[in-house]
Amino acid sequence: MTAICVPIFVKDGVDLEEVIGEAEDALRGTEGMIELRCDTARNNQMYEALEITRLPAIVTIRPTWEGGFSEKSEKDRIDFWLEAMDAGADYIDVELVAWEKSKAIREAIEDSAEKTGTRVVVSNHSFGGRPGDLMERVKRLRAVKAASVLKIAWKAESILDGIDALRLTREVREQDGRPVVALAMGEEGQISRILAKKFGAAGGGFTFASATRGKESAPGQPTVAELVGRYRWAKQDAGTPVFGVVGWPVGHSLSPHAHNAGFDAVGARGVYVPLPVRPEYESFRAAVEGMRAVEGMNVRGLSVTIPHKENAFRYVREHGDEIDDISRSIGVINTMLWDKRGKVRGLNSDYAGALDALVTAWSGKREDVRGKRIAVVGAGGAARAIVAALAAHGATVVIYNRTREKAEALAAEFGSKYPQAKVVAGPWEELCKSCSETYINCTPLGMHPNVKTSPIEGDPAWNAETVVFDTVYNPPKTKFLKLAESKGAKTIAGTEMFVGQAAIQFREFTGKDAPLDVFRRVMREALSAGS
Repeated sequence: MTAICVPIFVKDGVDLEEVIGEAEDALRGTEGMIELRCDTARNNQMYEALEITRLPAIVTIRPTWEGGFSEKSEKDRIDFWLEAMDAGADYIDVELVAWEKSKAIREAIEDSAEKTGTRVVVSNHSFGGRPGDLMERVKRLRAVKAASVLKIAWKAESILDGIDALRLTREVREQDGRPVVALAMGEEGQISRILAKKFGAAGGGFTFASATRGKESAPGQPTVAELVGRYRWAKQDAGTPVFGVVGWPVGHSLSPHAHNAGFDAVGARGVYVPLPVRPEYESFRAAVEGMRAVEGMNVRGLSVTIPHKENAFRYVREHGDEIDDISRSIGVINTMLWDKRGKVRGLNSDYAGALDALVTAWSGKREDVRGKRIAVVGAGGAARAIVAALAAHGATVVIYNRTREKAEALAAEFGSKYPQAKVVAGPWEELCKSCSETYINCTPLGMHPNVKTSPIEGDPAWNAETVVFDTVYNPPKTKFLKLAESKGAKTIAGTEMFVGQAAIQFREFTGKDAPLDVFRRVMREALSAGS
């Protein structure tokens, strides 16, 4: 069983009963542990903490030379460890470098561990990035025969580090037999924490999570509530299918909230994770192939968001080219799916989600789009999907983009593909003066955290007959929509497009209809909480 370990800094000014109680409350119902970070603690504070906690405890005295705060001498650290072991600590954490360099540490710890039954975690940390000798460090860790748990952590330089940490968790455990804690720190390595149970399900290791936000001991730590609730910790096992959302940035995405809650609601297997991947195609390709290459990852489907929709289209074209006709005409996809043989398929669910949200505001059908004059703001992936859907249904579409050439190219492409429609480019500076019936923002302007931006800053001539649609869903009421409300216009929040397109993806992922009420509820809760 893989446990969740909450780190607590034992130091002056900390109410130990309060913080330990908070951690134990967060861990209730899980295989929980507590790490007592005693870097600057006095002996009596350590004794008090061990006396209070009812959970297995690790005592750590992390020195400044390995990213901690302790300036204790070697002798003081040895004495502290020995007292902790005598006091009932379940584990102590000793740095690999200290273990290798100090015969005094080795002899004292080995002797006391044998007498007290305390287990020894031997650890190595690199806060400056991925060490060039990573595998050599792993080899050195394995050489410590007195270690009960092997721990290695480094600052992720890309999502490949998070993937590699999961690979190490499984491979080293299988080769060595001892539990392995391999962590890639930072947002790009967060997958190594979220999927730790899946990759260490039978290993007896642990991962770290904070009791509450703001109390992390290392970058990228989720909270216990996020691991247990959002990422379905209790439902993870070695065979759990993995789904996720690829983007840059991706921390704002509500897809993990919605899809994981949806899995719970319909009883589907799976865990859905955020996958921060840098914008370049090579980064995208490497991330996808890296995940697919790890034994046991079992990647079954990915959602794709800004800026990777074109990268996803290119990837599928290069790896089987199974894309439906409408998605092919759009030229970007937001969904990738793998069958049991490993064959990849791509589709775009954005256009249907957006079109249905729009016609619902008119209380009509998709056919009612014909003849409508609609302004589309932006010329990226979301805009392509929406322009294609509108043109296919005979609308008059005016595309506005800061780079006029991109708008003109998009207009020419879909104007020729769908002669039943009129698709043209408009000058960006004239957007505020447009006489369109509907305005759709397909740019990230107004998206969290840049909530003070908007594609229109002036005084548009909107009224109660105007429909204003923002594909941005975080926040649910953008500056663009607030302007529309002030003019009395009808508004469509990006949440409706999100729910519509996510429902299509969910059906593809699970073979089951999406619980739309659950999607909407989870989104409201997440957005109101600022997630």
